[in-house]
Amino acid sequence: MTEISSPETKAKLALSLDLPVHPPTEAELNLITKINATWSRGYALAELKASLQIAIEVELATIPIYLYACYSINRTPNEFPATDVSRFADEAGAYIMSVAVEEMLHLSLSSNILFALGQQPEIYLRSPWPYPTNLPGHAKLGPDAKPLQLPLAKFSLEQLWRFLEIEYPAESDAPPEASNWQTIGQIYSYIRCIILSKHIVDADFQKGSPSRQIQPTNYSVNNIDTVYPKTSFNNDCPVPTPTPGSAATTAAFPNTEFSHAGLFELITINSWSTALQAIQTIDAQGEGYGPSKYADDGKLGRREYSHYYRFLKLQSQLAGYNPNDERLAPLPTPPKPASRQFTPQELSRIVYNWPNNPVASRYPTGRSDVAQVVNGLYQYMLIMTESICRQPAEQQKIYFNQAMHRSMIWILDKILRTMRKIDLNPLQAIEPPTKFAPTFENLNLGPRHQAFSTLKGMCAVLDQRYGNETWYNQDLKYYIDMIPTLPDVSSLWRPREAEEAEPSALASRQSCDVSAYKKANVPFFPQDPPAQVAAREVRHACMGLNECKGQGRTRDNACAGQGYCSTALAYNYAVPSQPLVEDHTCHVKNNCAGQGGCGLYGTDEELNNPGNNACATLGSCATPINAERFTTTGPNQGKSVWVRARAIFEEKWPQLRERNPNLPPAPPPAPHPDLFQYGPTIEWIQDYSGQGMTACGASGMSGAHSCA
Repeated sequence: MTEISSPETKAKLALSLDLPVHPPTEAELNLITKINATWSRGYALAELKASLQIAIEVELATIPIYLYACYSINRTPNEFPATDVSRFADEAGAYIMSVAVEEMLHLSLSSNILFALGQQPEIYLRSPWPYPTNLPGHAKLGPDAKPLQLPLAKFSLEQLWRFLEIEYPAESDAPPEASNWQTIGQIYSYIRCIILSKHIVDADFQKGSPSRQIQPTNYSVNNIDTVYPKTSFNNDCPVPTPTPGSAATTAAFPNTEFSHAGLFELITINSWSTALQAIQTIDAQGEGYGPSKYADDGKLGRREYSHYYRFLKLQSQLAGYNPNDERLAPLPTPPKPASRQFTPQELSRIVYNWPNNPVASRYPTGRSDVAQVVNGLYQYMLIMTESICRQPAEQQKIYFNQAMHRSMIWILDKILRTMRKIDLNPLQAIEPPTKFAPTFENLNLGPRHQAFSTLKGMCAVLDQRYGNETWYNQDLKYYIDMIPTLPDVSSLWRPREAEEAEPSALASRQSCDVSAYKKANVPFFPQDPPAQVAAREVRHACMGLNECKGQGRTRDNACAGQGYCSTALAYNYAVPSQPLVEDHTCHVKNNCAGQGGCGLYGTDEELNNPGNNACATLGSCATPINAERFTTTGPNQGKSVWVRARAIFEEKWPQLRERNPNLPPAPPPAPHPDLFQYGPTIEWIQDYSGQGMTACGASGMSGAHSCA
């Protein structure tokens, strides 16, 4: 691409490429003129990299604050979804989680830009702490020049004011700022100005290979945690259903698939135009849009609420909200107070009594140690995030599942939900009692190549000290023991001479080479099984999806497509009490190929092809596929997971017949179509089969309720 120095020409070219990149504002043009006249190329590049690192740290800083408030909400209290209070709890949790998901996207986009420039993004030990805290580079406020003082606090009207302060929209004529900024949009405006200057060319964004940037296949717009119900529903009602009442018919999805610039939410960077495109996505989702930019500009497609307005919508449903408060931006126009507003007394029924600005060292013995391990887990998650850029594209997906999804969805999520049920101090004589909460501190695990060893040692100490205590052993221990199963990224961060002398154990662990499973006597599940499959080699995900006869927990089926639910569990029939492969109940927890129900977590591609994973840990949540489950994102959003899985099964029937000519010309109906038209119901799975059911997610809309 020809290098272009004029900012107006760059912006016009981006528009001609159908990229919704706004032309520079007058304030931006003034700064660009100054950059062109007074900056050297070296200074411009250095300032661009430094500003992107600030942007990354700002995005990171918001995540603990949002997660703390989100996890303080009991999204599925006993009366859920029957009451308006319980449904509001789920809506509030979904809104906050939807923003956190997009903040992670923004962090990824900024990291990709910085990596493209040849610099490793840094987030380990970069969260602002202690709380209350300011955001990196944020201007000090008032005549006393005080910082923002953002607390780590539970969900409340007051905490929403802090969220609004973080996401406050930039005015269209706001000056670009890399430091002393008042709105996040000013940071990205400053970055835009440098990119649009004469000093920055395409070749600058080709220092870090796109194949080692965070790939688009690792981001999903929605998941079961960002969904909430608009009205009450019947949790046992299949999807689709002849009559209204299923969870899918009332599901709301805060994030849209069209709120971004270009074809994908998450993109890799190789030019100034793709860098601008990434920044525009961040703007479009609510960080940087001034009042004139709130309306759909025709290129962003179906509009979603900005982060600022989502929090404002939540606040309008709380007693005490005033749309004329001087702290609110005049544009967008604040919503009117909701007809139904919830009081602090009502919130106390759905919000755990978490402390403000907790510090692990001030917790009672035992709770303090657990909180520090959770801090260590969070910091190690940041190291694993940094390590993504050290993974080649062909290994990145499985690494992402084993590292990021497993640590966030299956470990941190479950630990936080377990902690909040435990009294912080059992001897405390107050009502309601203060509950055990995370502290999100910058716990130093040492150099990156030693961090995993440090974290494992901390987990071992917990087991030694508290393994026999009820409060720890009942629930926390189960999830704490999962932490050492995360990938060890030490070899990616050791000094270069050690790295060259020692091959990465992580690389071999990530491989989909099935010979490792054969050597370990774990059954191999081929993509297209032969006509005669041994009983121990079962591999399908649910009722009516079996590829051979005799597959299923009951093995009571005579033909392909007629098996009962579910058959992801493979038994050694010589010793029935010893399963060879365990059922999995959550995203990336499958042990073998072909397992995975999908629908709750995962990317568009995964959710469009339930059960079609090619390797261990690539499955999506969860088996069996109950009839009440609906897809949370992609082309089948809101539609039945089981119906889609059955359609895929029927599409590949000709290939099955080629291997087994004894099969009938057309696939037979699934067993008992009169009872299971849309797959096995949750009632049948739980009551008749005796196998139980888990389907993860905080929204309570999976048909199996929440796994919390």
